[in-house]
Amino acid sequence: MNEEYQFIMKNGVWDIVPRPEEKSVITSKWICKIKHAADGSIGKYKTIFVARGFSQLEGINYEDTFSPTSRYTMIHSLVSLVASMGWYIHQMDVKTSFLNQTIDEEVYIEKPLGFKYKYRKAYVCRLKKEIYGLQQAPRAWYARMDAYLQRIGFTKCFVDLNLYIKVVDG
Repeated sequence: MNEEYQFIMKNGVWDIVPRPEEKSVITSKWICKIKHAADGSIGKYKTIFVARGFSQLEGINYEDTFSPTSRYTMIHSLVSLVASMGWYIHQMDVKTSFLNQTIDEEVYIEKPLGFKYKYRKAYVCRLKKEIYGLQQAPRAWYARMDAYLQRIGFTKCFVDLNLYIKVVDG
């Protein structure tokens, strides 16, 4: 929990502000999971702070949602092609992906439970960056990643818009 909280503070995800009377405030919670190693033993404990996005109101807290997904048949075909052609494939995971994306809307969430603040109870967090659970977070992250990949020379595959290709040395 402390590690996740440190990521949030390091990335300047929110400001603590007085609770606005005219705005809705989204609830939040900590989700704790146990990650198991291949042998079944406990590998690590993982905690993530999320907004309870189901309490957001469309047109007020967000304008649009988005969930980029690829079909398994596309992934299977791609891996088969890479293996048969002797190409290289790279997959990556971004540990704090949403915490790096600025937010366009004015969104307020409840302060995380379990941490002491010098502020009174009537204060909430005004988000400056996306966090997990927000309805608009996947769209904002995808837009940022898409712009970056295209800027460094990748192109979108016409068969699956979630697949990017870069040809190096022919």
